[in-house]
Amino acid sequence: MQKVSLDTWVQLLGMVGVLGGLIFVGLEMQQTQRIALANQQQARTELVTEMMLVDMELIGELGIDSGLNSRDWSQMNPQEKALREARQNYLWQVLENNFFQKEMGLLTPELWEQVERYNRIRWSECNLRHTYNRAIRYQPFTDYLDELPDPCE
Repeated sequence: MQKVSLDTWVQLLGMVGVLGGLIFVGLEMQQTQRIALANQQQARTELVTEMMLVDMELIGELGIDSGLNSRDWSQMNPQEKALREARQNYLWQVLENNFFQKEMGLLTPELWEQVERYNRIRWSECNLRHTYNRAIRYQPFTDYLDELPDPCE
């Protein structure tokens, strides 16, 4: 049986160290990319929701009361319906962002359960379903909503 020289062992340990370092760097880069993607999505959501808030503020200046979410759709006047639709658009944007953050692994399971309950409530508002524009939404979020029970059918 041949003896392996000390030099060979040192080289082997060096290569294992380099491989371990490369794996660590690769994992670190993957995590950094995920965080960057989540930050980009968050920035887009903030921009869109700020625009929506301006619309709601303008409608709100018309003196529409704050209990609008609990009012029956058929009892609302056109201005109140417009404000409620604007709020719903805002909520869709926020919920889509929450879904994306969950996909990136940035939401805890407990927080996702809470968000998911809220998603179901929003999806069950049949009078506001028309505010969800599939053409401009994140497709995986649309697919997720399609899998929810649909009380509007």
